[in-house]
Amino acid sequence: MATPVTTRRACAADASVEAAADAGREHTEVLRAAALQVRGQVGPVAAHIVERIRDRHPAYRESALAPSGLLEETEGSVAAVLDSLADPGRSAVSAEYLSWVGERRAWQGFPLEPMMGACRTAGDALWLSLVRAGESQGPAGTRLIARAAAEVWDLFERDSRLMADAYLRARGEVTFHRQRDRRALEGLLAGRVDGPGLAEAADALALPESGRFAVAVLRGPAGVPHRARQRAGVPDGARVHRAFPVGGEVLLAELGGLALDDFAAALEMPAGSRAGLSPEVDRLAAVGHARELAELALRTCTRDGEVALLERRYPAGLLARRPEVATEIAAGVLGGLRDAEAAEAAVLLETLAAWLDADGSVERASATLFCHANTVRRRLRRLEELTGRSVSRPRDVVHLALALDAERITAARGRGVSR
Repeated sequence: MATPVTTRRACAADASVEAAADAGREHTEVLRAAALQVRGQVGPVAAHIVERIRDRHPAYRESALAPSGLLEETEGSVAAVLDSLADPGRSAVSAEYLSWVGERRAWQGFPLEPMMGACRTAGDALWLSLVRAGESQGPAGTRLIARAAAEVWDLFERDSRLMADAYLRARGEVTFHRQRDRRALEGLLAGRVDGPGLAEAADALALPESGRFAVAVLRGPAGVPHRARQRAGVPDGARVHRAFPVGGEVLLAELGGLALDDFAAALEMPAGSRAGLSPEVDRLAAVGHARELAELALRTCTRDGEVALLERRYPAGLLARRPEVATEIAAGVLGGLRDAEAAEAAVLLETLAAWLDADGSVERASATLFCHANTVRRRLRRLEELTGRSVSRPRDVVHLALALDAERITAARGRGVSR
């Protein structure tokens, strides 16, 4: 039989349990209201989070992640977390979205550590938004939202683990596919792929066997480790696969509707680099030969930042292939310039180059050189006098043009520019 004392204790215990349940319901309601309030401001909240992530984690500034894409993903992630807080029944939907983000980062080749750091930064910012929303409900709201901290951070921790687990699962698959893709690309560029292997390479790289293709070969400055170099920027409209031999980069471009000249003009060269661009080929099987032609075009470069199109430099390409012949041609045709001062010889060669680029127009050459047309004519006569070649005889012009290319290539090799 219960005594009055035990009865009072039981009643007190029941009251305590009921009070705790009421308090739990109260802070759950405050948290739900705060989540719904922040959910209505998901755009500005996500933009603030992206700003903090890019400020605190350099990988997000330096990677290929477009800020607009990062903002869109962050809006989705924030909305998913807030939906889980407002309605625990939506937790599975939230988990699925955040797992997708983790998997996507793996396929993007993004490092795991900055991704997890960004999760913590996003959690800090989102919790602060929830606290402010709770405070807007008055002193009781401030007190009750604080009680929800453990619940909220448990959810944040769960979501971070989901992203990390999805990332790690996907990374193994990414590694396999990238190794397969790299082998396929290297085989195509080396000209080792044909028959059934060609179809497999096309499938691995998602390229058609027939189309419009070109190869660009880039060389960077000597002595700079490849990983420290900036990648080349490619124009919109072209799909590009990249290979990274020692000292440079090779681009296999499916041009689509982009003209080859436009691709060359829009190619963004890393500082200290130069590039050779092959003629267009219409079969994937011809990519290996195109790579050889791009290498040849590269050897005609004489300065950093230059993109050499072989189809505009066939004579120079022939000279680059036979440097000893280039030396002989330069000496044989331009040897008479040794009788002039070095400064005068340089001016005469510059004038010849401008005149050739102007298709033999003295007026256009003078505009390029910022001098009078008669000055150009006088310099050309002096060049004729020293070389014994006339700019009015087509065959002599061919010799002069070849000699000019040979002189440039020989000089560049001497400076170590054309590697």
